[in-house]
Amino acid sequence: MNHLNHVKVNLDSRNRIPLTKILKDCEAKTFDMFWENDRLILIPLIEIPEREAWIYKNKSALASFERGLQDAAHGKVRKLDLSKLPEIDEDE
Repeated sequence: MNHLNHVKVNLDSRNRIPLTKILKDCEAKTFDMFWENDRLILIPLIEIPEREAWIYKNKSALASFERGLQDAAHGKVRKLDLSKLPEIDEDE
């Protein structure tokens, strides 16, 4: 995201603040917004589905996932022969 140090904006005719200059590269569509002293703070939020949030709650799984991503980025991968894995009975 493009971080500009200083941008002057004016309220439009409906008292809105145009943020397009500073948010043009921002993927977030939701923001946490609050006043801190004399500053208006906007924090971009990206939402994830609840079914995917478990990994952020499980520190061990998240660390393992991140190690896997680093290994893959450094070419530390190997082919897995799925035919050698044991069968799993999903009815049990």
